[in-house]
Amino acid sequence: MSETDVIEICRTSIVTLVFVMAPVLVAMMVLGTVISVFQAVTQISEQTLAMVPKVLLVFGLSILLMPFMLGELRSFFEHEVADRIVAIGTGAVSVPNAGNLPGGGG
Repeated sequence: MSETDVIEICRTSIVTLVFVMAPVLVAMMVLGTVISVFQAVTQISEQTLAMVPKVLLVFGLSILLMPFMLGELRSFFEHEVADRIVAIGTGAVSVPNAGNLPGGGG
């Protein structure tokens, strides 16, 4: 496993994380904008008015989108991480400095 493989796994991890969290973040930004406009129009500066709906939105969307989120994370793990672990375990991918690892071919 080379540095390029590690960088590819990290890049794919970040892309997957953004893809999984994007619906919740976008909804939270839209709700935050709506609440801010409402507070500006009515001149209400109550902090709980801004925080409670966001917390409820994140909680509700997390529950509703849980199957999607877990499916994407499972797919990522199966296709990216597990396949590479199997490749290393079967010797299909060489591991640099394997002789320095405990139990490595030394």
